[in-house]
Amino acid sequence: MAKHLDQLNLFGVETVEPVTIKAPKEKLTVYKAPVETNQQELQEEALPTVSRAAMSFSKNIQLHKRGRKSFASMDAEIDTLQVPSTEELVKKLYYPIGEVAVWFNVNTSLIRYWEKEFKQLQPRKTRKGDRLFRAQDIEFLKQIYYLLREKKYSIEGAKNYLKNNKEKADKDISLLNSLKDIKTFLVSLKASL
Repeated sequence: MAKHLDQLNLFGVETVEPVTIKAPKEKLTVYKAPVETNQQELQEEALPTVSRAAMSFSKNIQLHKRGRKSFASMDAEIDTLQVPSTEELVKKLYYPIGEVAVWFNVNTSLIRYWEKEFKQLQPRKTRKGDRLFRAQDIEFLKQIYYLLREKKYSIEGAKNYLKNNKEKADKDISLLNSLKDIKTFLVSLKASL
């Protein structure tokens, strides 16, 4: 039997004497592979390690993490929203979910999840199942985004807030939009000076 196994020795590993384990009815033969530990070879093959913190400071490397984002990263992304104003949204009848997700800097799966959780958000679906958002749907998404990401409400808290304070929520969003427009104007004015 050992001759047969020598033919399968593709990597030139030295054969080791077999260890016999006695079973109640039959004998089993188990071969142990030799373990080579050469510390110098391991050190030569080791790759340089870089901590995640050091990598995050690099401008060329973007880390993609799975799961929920940290509050610090969500706060940093709040100012980078690219949602068009209401006047621009009305120019087009429907917007695909991919375009809407880019505006809010979120994944399309998160928008689908919000659709499932908030029954007021009902985008039109094509026969194929693609979601198409109207201007009023995007305005409602702005409210959801504001409550969840900026005010740090939970899903249940945001649902209760929208259900109990519909008028106040609309007023807060319109005030927030006007303040963001003023901020954009002032930033552009400062840049032109």
